[in-house]
Amino acid sequence: MFSFPEWSQTSLGQSLLMAEQNALGQFLPDLKGEIAVQYGYAGTTSMLDLSKIDHKFFVQVTEGQRQSMQTVSADNRADLQYLYVEPDSVLPLASSSVDLCLLPHMLDYAADPHQLLRESKEILVSGGHLVILGFNPYSLWGGRKLFSRKQTPWNSHDFSVYRVREWLSLLDFHISGGMMLYYSPPIQNQSLRERFIFLEQAGDRWWPMLGSVYLLIAQKRDPGMTVIDFRKNIRKSSFLNVAEPVAKNTINAKS
Repeated sequence: MFSFPEWSQTSLGQSLLMAEQNALGQFLPDLKGEIAVQYGYAGTTSMLDLSKIDHKFFVQVTEGQRQSMQTVSADNRADLQYLYVEPDSVLPLASSSVDLCLLPHMLDYAADPHQLLRESKEILVSGGHLVILGFNPYSLWGGRKLFSRKQTPWNSHDFSVYRVREWLSLLDFHISGGMMLYYSPPIQNQSLRERFIFLEQAGDRWWPMLGSVYLLIAQKRDPGMTVIDFRKNIRKSSFLNVAEPVAKNTINAKS
């Protein structure tokens, strides 16, 4: 059975990665600070490339696969440093030291998602941003889970965006942006998958709540802190209470 890093290298996994990178590209360049951290699995791709923050760290969960560390680090750049931790380890960063924390699908597979959110809040500075990517159970991908619960990526928790928003609110985060993305069915065959490309344009307009992945941006706020909505010029969808999805260019690769 595939692990999540292995699945992410398949045709479908790469298609989803491209969609998520394009979605992040609409937000990350506007998030300022000195230190950005991505928390993800060893073998997955850094998604901080479009961030303009100078110091970037990729905290990778090894899952006992240290034999692949040299391969994983082959693309190491001067602006990206790697840190390795065991599964369910505490994030190895000082309190109030990080301006941007990115969690791509980590809540989906975390043994204790509440603890992960608490640790993420702990390492963020006041006003820092938490960016979350997660699978939406109310989607075509969520439907596929009914038939493939033991296979990756369908063995994830898939918390609804409403529940994640509630958890963030309890931790005094302010939801400042976000979108839904990837409306095509989970088909590995690329040529067959391309026949459903029309769903991307239609989904953004007619059923945005059925996107396979949600992107949430939450800002850590302290008592008495004034919070300004991120990209407030974008209209908000009542079902999500975050920025409305941008149509058409969501999954197209940037040239």
